[in-house]
Amino acid sequence: MIGPRKKRSIAKKKQRSSTWRTLKLKKICKTLALSPCGNCGKQKKSHHVCPHCGYYRNQQVLTIKTKARNTMVEA
Repeated sequence: MIGPRKKRSIAKKKQRSSTWRTLKLKKICKTLALSPCGNCGKQKKSHHVCPHCGYYRNQQVLTIKTKARNTMVEA
């Protein structure tokens, strides 16, 4: 039967799991890479259309509709 010949020590076990965690964090940071929009300057995902203004590579791709706020004040 194939299996481990010696028990893995606690230090080695924790070292392996901590390395795995740092690799996962690096992967998450890369997927959430944000860059400023060239048109409005707000943060957006890299290589995506800006959700605030609808521009991608200085060209308008989407028309963003904003909800009209009801500013009626009761006296």
